Amino acid sequence: MAHSASRTDHAECTFAPAPRRRLVFAWLLLANLALGFAAVAQQVAESPNATYVGVTTTATITQRFEIYDPHSAEELQAVKEMGFTQVILDWSNLHADATAIGLDVVLANWWTHETPAAEIERALDLAKQVERRNLAGISVMDEPGRNSPETPADYYAELYDRLRPRLDRELPGVRLEISHWGPLTSWSEVDYYLATPLYKSADVMRIMPYPDLYDGPLNDVYFMMQRSKSLMAGVDRDLPLLVILQAWTLPPKSELPTIAELRVMAYQAMLGGATTLSFYHYRPEEWSQTPGFHEAFSELMNELTRLSERFADASIESTMTQTGILLAILTLPSNEMVEIRINTNRAAVDGLDALAVEQSTLRFAEGLGTCHENAWRTRRVGNGRRCSRRSRTPFSRRLRVGSSE
Repeated sequence: MAHSASRTDHAECTFAPAPRRRLVFAWLLLANLALGFAAVAQQVAESPNATYVGVTTTATITQRFEIYDPHSAEELQAVKEMGFTQVILDWSNLHADATAIGLDVVLANWWTHETPAAEIERALDLAKQVERRNLAGISVMDEPGRNSPETPADYYAELYDRLRPRLDRELPGVRLEISHWGPLTSWSEVDYYLATPLYKSADVMRIMPYPDLYDGPLNDVYFMMQRSKSLMAGVDRDLPLLVILQAWTLPPKSELPTIAELRVMAYQAMLGGATTLSFYHYRPEEWSQTPGFHEAFSELMNELTRLSERFADASIESTMTQTGILLAILTLPSNEMVEIRINTNRAAVDGLDALAVEQSTLRFAEGLGTCHENAWRTRRVGNGRRCSRRSRTPFSRRLRVGSSE
């Protein structure tokens, strides 16, 4: 997400802290050394992706689906029918229309060190008017490093310390959220230090991997999630991670991701530990410039919500390979095991077509440590054995752009 007036700022992809923020680097460094964070930042900055290749992560599948900025009651109904469960509103007067049809709401704000206290009070008063069971959160700022680089990140940590006890009293259960575009592969050790306070500033961290803006590698969705989790570990906080994917265009390219690219990015987020999958933003007039996109995106959302429902109770182990294949094993309470393989490359790799997503069903024998008789091999996965069937069954929706299934 970004404030609409600053969306073009994304043309500059390097995180550039303002000189004023550099001045606080020295004390941040000392503070983070005390936390043991320096080693984490140095390791991740020096090897932003290699650190996570071949490492198994555990998660549960995404259960919440969000989209930004519907601007009318009709648009709210449209996104509800697409399968979205939550909206983040910059037009806050729509909150009643959203909650009336069962959508959860996050209220968007753009608070900086210059925001008057009265403005924050008005926002909190508005939050109290939202149907309580549907008020998911209050976003305090969108991309502070880009939209207000003169605001030091520790401002948001101090704001959180002031607001969190008050919300616990007046709006219990409502979470404070903040977003940032990062951690990027280009970040230096200094950038990690400067971002540290953001991870003390919220109950939910919103990140926005947009690799397709510059035709970058799509596996950066997975890697950005892991880099973000490293920052969380550095400040000893395990925050829910909301992942925002691109559904908007940026000049001069002005192209939407293909549905196949969005599918690959969405699967990485859903299998990699995102509690909420979000898209910026709902703009049917913009989507209409790409023939068939709106309809295909609706079909993709149907696919993603069904995936979420089927594996709601599954435990997931995921590993990104050196060749950009995400391997995920989903284990259901019934002991059914399902493998999903995702080729994040725009070219065929390891026997998988470009941007392919394939699914196979695997099973443990009841009460035994051996595989079913129709399995032909076993391999170690995490702390258990994985059984592979003799004939791999591709996912019935072949998950390619242009598929009619």
